[in-house]
Amino acid sequence: MSQNLNTHDINTMYDEKDPVMLVDELSDTEYYVGWSRSFSDQGGPYWRIKRIVKISSVWKFEFPDGSQDYKWEWDERLSYIYRT
Repeated sequence: MSQNLNTHDINTMYDEKDPVMLVDELSDTEYYVGWSRSFSDQGGPYWRIKRIVKISSVWKFEFPDGSQDYKWEWDERLSYIYRT
């Protein structure tokens, strides 16, 4: 039996969907991880980006301007200033 979905059903399904994740491995000691519900728009301000850096034996987790909001552009990840 097929089910007809309306706009509300589709939006609800979309809201519950896990964000898409990308990982950029710059080196053995530096990674960028990004999450977004708008994967197709890597240049839009829809991303939460985390920079992971290894200093000596300690891994440090940082975000652009210290913000974990979904407001950053994945394509600009290398230009941001990261803070914990």
